[in-house]
Amino acid sequence: MFSRQPIPYPRGDRPRYLRQLGLYGFTGMALSMFRHLPQGPLERDEGVEMLRFIEQGHDQRMLGVVDQGLAVDTPEDLARASTLLQTHTKRAICNFS
Repeated sequence: MFSRQPIPYPRGDRPRYLRQLGLYGFTGMALSMFRHLPQGPLERDEGVEMLRFIEQGHDQRMLGVVDQGLAVDTPEDLARASTLLQTHTKRAICNFS
């Protein structure tokens, strides 16, 4: 399950939570299918598009990563991510040369 809120709800002992990085990879066929699937109530409530596949009974694979990621949910987030990408790209090119 994906959620923007803690799952399970923290009652008593604090459970260990994982954070979703949210880098999605689709085959062409899966992307086409995704486009045509209707939004379900969980996706609408949570605002997490991958719930569309779960609600329709499709499998998903999740991989663990050692990275905190960067949330890109607003135009301001996108501008910050773009700046970071440009900085890291320039640094990578300089180190590669």
